[in-house]
Amino acid sequence: MLARCRLYTLQSNNKTLTEKEMSKQTHPYGYWTDDRIIEESKKYKTKIEFKAGAPTAYKKANEKKLIKEMTWLKTDRHKKRGPRASHKYTKDVIVSIIQEYACITYADFRRINEYAYNQAKKYGWLPELGLIKSYLGKDFWTEEKVMEVAHNYSNKTDFSEKEPAAYSWACEYKILDKFDWMKPRSYDERKEEHNSTVYAYVDKKNKIAYVGLTIDSNSRRKSHKYESNSAVRKYFGKNIPESIILKDGLVFHLKTLKTIKQYGKNGYNLLNVAPTGKNIGSIGGIAKWTSKEKVFEESKKYHSRSEFQREAGGAYNHAKHNKWLPEMTWLTTPKRKVKWTHDAVIEESHKYEYKCEFRKKASGAHQTASENDWLKEMTWLKDKKRPHNYWTKERVFEESHKYSNKKDFENNAKTAFLKAMSNGWLPLMKWLKPLPLGKISKWTREAIIEESKKYTSRTEFAINSPTAYQHACEDKTIFKEMPWIKEKKKPDGYWDVKEHVMEEGKKYRNRKAFSEGAYTAWKKANQYGWIDEIEWAK
Repeated sequence: MLARCRLYTLQSNNKTLTEKEMSKQTHPYGYWTDDRIIEESKKYKTKIEFKAGAPTAYKKANEKKLIKEMTWLKTDRHKKRGPRASHKYTKDVIVSIIQEYACITYADFRRINEYAYNQAKKYGWLPELGLIKSYLGKDFWTEEKVMEVAHNYSNKTDFSEKEPAAYSWACEYKILDKFDWMKPRSYDERKEEHNSTVYAYVDKKNKIAYVGLTIDSNSRRKSHKYESNSAVRKYFGKNIPESIILKDGLVFHLKTLKTIKQYGKNGYNLLNVAPTGKNIGSIGGIAKWTSKEKVFEESKKYHSRSEFQREAGGAYNHAKHNKWLPEMTWLTTPKRKVKWTHDAVIEESHKYEYKCEFRKKASGAHQTASENDWLKEMTWLKDKKRPHNYWTKERVFEESHKYSNKKDFENNAKTAFLKAMSNGWLPLMKWLKPLPLGKISKWTREAIIEESKKYTSRTEFAINSPTAYQHACEDKTIFKEMPWIKEKKKPDGYWDVKEHVMEEGKKYRNRKAFSEGAYTAWKKANQYGWIDEIEWAK
């Protein structure tokens, strides 16, 4: 039986077993010499076929620049759809092609023979050939045509996927509500078809429980196991126990709420994060709010949107999604108590010196003042931003007298400091004293030399003691006193010599180890094609 399946698979792919084995055949290191690469390439007509049939040989041919000499390998760019370009297509020939291949749309015809399509387009024959345009414009669709097409589908999803142009037209002109046969069934109609299951994950030892309701136990089990935001997964980790089936064959999830309350009475801490119960829908079930009438009927029980959202979250979300909230005029937004009167704003603004300070520290009062155009009355609020060319020499010197050192001057009056620095005034400010020196570094010349004795190369020194190495680099003469620090860098052109590369390669067990241990040598070995000749260490 296995042999038959294998033979069928090979026949369906139009490949024999020998061809597959040849395409996957591996060769020992050093197999692809120049002669073998050229011999292999002659089996193929194009570079793409060569690459697909013998990828290693193709790669070597590129590395050794042999690919340019393989003139028998052609590119696929010369290929075009249809016969030769110089062929002249008469109208009768084009009609026969359309009939032969049963072309329906312009795109079908063009896909079969691009030259014939271009000829027909050039001479204006396309409208006379009885073909349909691939993309129908908006002018094509009318309400009758859209309704006619829509009657072929039972739901909006299939309609939008199979007839996107008609569906888009129906959305734009708002006639989707007229498709009565596509409206989803009501909650009462659908609830009888779904049997829900109440389940629980319980840790009896620590008195922890999670109670849920689902209409698909397998799917819910997987979501608890793999979804990162699952409360069950967060608590139990990888060791999630089997769930306990508490109730089966339910149509309402009120039983879930009773079960959760029962666990709470028994002293269990619940993992359920979201509230559960009527109208909330945080535990599995069927969407109830499918009709506009029911949503509006529910909303009339409340006085404000916030109350509607709090008491009937599912209905509120449905109304928000369908943009019905503006039509619910009985849901009013409570008016906020006016805190910032004119007198209160003026009084608050007197606490600040600058406008920006008023805006940052009393944003509500500032916004109210801005909306009512009261800022003009607050003449005591200064604009902190200086006018253009404010920092003259006299003002810069006057500002600098407020500070005892350059650092404070720079931090507190950045623009004045930059002006002084660019104009060369800082040396004249004798009152700006330098900051006292910090803690003296432990890396004296003697300490650096002592530390360097632990290492044999600059690289090792820099990696293991970077601070000491940095100080050593600042003193360029210090390395002359460290004869034990050797320069490991090879001279220019060292790895261009084959003997050096082959000798280095023998130190490693495979190519990967070679590339990690001596990258430049490995790179040159690949570049010059020596990699296959290296005898690896055992």
